[in-house]
Amino acid sequence: MVKKIDLLVIRMFISPFLTWFLVAVFVFNMQFLWKYIDDIIGKGLEVWIILELLFYQALAMIPKAMIFATALASVMTLGNLSEHYELAAMKSAGLSLLRVMRPLMWAIGFVALSSFIISNYAIPVASLKFKARLFDIRKQKPALNLESGKFNDDFKDFSIYIGNKDPQTQLLEQVRLYDHTKAQGNVSQTNAKKGELFFTKDERYLVVKLYEGERQEERAFQPNKANKYPYLRIAFKEYTSLFDMQQFDTKQTNEDAFGSHPTLLSIGQLIDAMDSIDLRKGRKVDELQRTTETFFYARRDTGERASAPKELSRPYLPNNINDKDNNIDFYSTISKEELKTAYGRAVSVARSVLSQAENAKKSISSIKENKAEFENEIHQKIMNALACLLFLFVGAPMGAIIRKGGFGLPVLVAFVFFMAFFVLNLMGEHLSKNAITPCWIGAWLPVMVLFPIAIWLTYKALKDKPVFSMR
Repeated sequence: MVKKIDLLVIRMFISPFLTWFLVAVFVFNMQFLWKYIDDIIGKGLEVWIILELLFYQALAMIPKAMIFATALASVMTLGNLSEHYELAAMKSAGLSLLRVMRPLMWAIGFVALSSFIISNYAIPVASLKFKARLFDIRKQKPALNLESGKFNDDFKDFSIYIGNKDPQTQLLEQVRLYDHTKAQGNVSQTNAKKGELFFTKDERYLVVKLYEGERQEERAFQPNKANKYPYLRIAFKEYTSLFDMQQFDTKQTNEDAFGSHPTLLSIGQLIDAMDSIDLRKGRKVDELQRTTETFFYARRDTGERASAPKELSRPYLPNNINDKDNNIDFYSTISKEELKTAYGRAVSVARSVLSQAENAKKSISSIKENKAEFENEIHQKIMNALACLLFLFVGAPMGAIIRKGGFGLPVLVAFVFFMAFFVLNLMGEHLSKNAITPCWIGAWLPVMVLFPIAIWLTYKALKDKPVFSMR
């Protein structure tokens, strides 16, 4: 009987989990499209390239989608059991709520483990390929689009104007080519009554073949011939221009150029990167110490004396010069001019040391923020996995309390909790990456806020008490 109940609970959980998981991935991908639509549109990209980007982005969204699906599926599962009095029957048979939830714990444990494995191994690879691909698309020129009555500037250093284009034969009329390769304006222009466009067999070049026209070009001014401006004019019956189409191709960028970003590394690689950052910070401190040591000429602890600046003839006196028995005033041994010079040099040295210290402080602050990004990524990988378990103990008790299944109230409840988690996660990331709080606090902020709520809801569900009851 117990095994049948476990199978019943698992079956009721799997269907809404998979449904809402796919919905979440789809919604997150639509968010991606809205964010990068300006980089993609008008580039003439092949469908498989867009699908490739969506696939990489979908992989990156899996941990968050799993959390969302867990919240909804757990509320709906326990809500359905409560609504149809199946949960009450199980409790009357001696099964507690936690015993009913046990198969869900095993299932969500597997989901959490899968989330961590994907975050640590699959997402870094997918993010690397996504960033490299998106970088290629951003560099790519828009797709070639020659329209009648409009100028086209897609080709580098050339502008093309077409008066009319036959949609059937693709023959052109009133064609103008403006050559800007010399960066001197419209000094070279080719006009033709008719023309045609076609690609070479390897589709590397676009051939523009013009008929019955002339080429006009202004030559460079010659200083030895005053008031004379050379001008070239050539009539032709047929004229051919080649345009390289490789500038419209999506080139494959070397992925190693993006390999240092925190989202592209596994936990082991992140730890190694943090060690390197600590070494860099230590070198910066040592460098500050070495550069500032040159401004100090005395070492009182050892009694050693360094050579004094040339401006001071007697900067140092014997060790016993200030002894009380000698009754010698140190300042009385220095002339006013030497004292003024010493003060001026001390002020200059202090300003130099202060300037170097401030620069080092800024560098170290930047290094700390950089380290915080890597450390935050480690916490995020673990936190997203454990958040699945957290939302089981938020959603399942809530479903048992509201006693409603389906797509009404359970969806609203789960969505509210997930949005709270999402907002707290964004706040925590901001606090962590800007080194405002320790990384573990910022990264685990959603869990620290929702964990007490999960305990409270579980307690209320175990005792069959209303949510806002004080008992």
